[in-house]
This record gives sequence, C-alpha cells and structure tokens, in this order.
Amino acid sequence: MSFIYLIPFYTKWHYTEGFKDLSRNWKSLIFFVLHFFSLGILFRTWFAPFGRLNEEYRRGLDLEAFLETLVANTLMRMVGFVLKTIVIIVGLLILLLTTIFGPVALILWAFAPFVILFLFTAGVANLLL
Repeated sequence: MSFIYLIPFYTKWHYTEGFKDLSRNWKSLIFFVLHFFSLGILFRTWFAPFGRLNEEYRRGLDLEAFLETLVANTLMRMVGFVLKTIVIIVGLLILLLTTIFGPVALILWAFAPFVILFLFTAGVANLLL
C-alpha cells in the first residue's frame, strides 16, 4: 500500500524534472550529432583535397610535371568532395531524424503514465476474466 504514496511524487517528477532532463538530453544529442559528423568543418573544407593529399608544383617549365601535378591535385579534390558530400548528407539526415525525434519523445513522455496505467488495468481485467 505504500506504493500509492509514491504516485504524487512520481507524477511531480515526471512532469517537471523528467521533461527538463529529456529536453536536455535531446539538445545534447543534437550537439553530439553535429560534432560527430563535424558538419561545420566539412562545410568549411568541402573543396579541400582529401586528407590534405596534394602534390607540390615543381619549379621550372616542365609541362609534363605541371600537368601530372594538376591532375593528381584535381583528383584528390574530387575524391575529397565526393566523400565529404556523402558524410554531409548522412550527417544531415541523422540530424533531421534527431530533430524530429525530440518533439515526438516529449509527446510520448507526456502520455507514458496514462499508457502504463491503461496497460496495467487491461492486464488486471484480463486476469479477472
């Protein structure tokens, strides 16, 4: 019977501190996704060569060496652009899902005690029948 005395305390926690904790966790998750995928850095270095791999141009008028270096640097920039684009797209999709999940979780959190109460009463009614 002492369980009934806990219901007001649980209800108060659930609708005050619980909501605060859930919203704080949601903000932390958004912060984590932004930093895990390094979206800011990827946008700033979108056209930089992959892994900073680039050839230095040789001095002199050697056309073959110049074109060889130009092709290698262009290829590394294209590889970097493609890989960074893939990571940016995946990161933005995960960020979108995280942003959508937050309000859904808050709504589910608001109705969770009622769902638990309904399931408990349905289970007891099922046992009695």
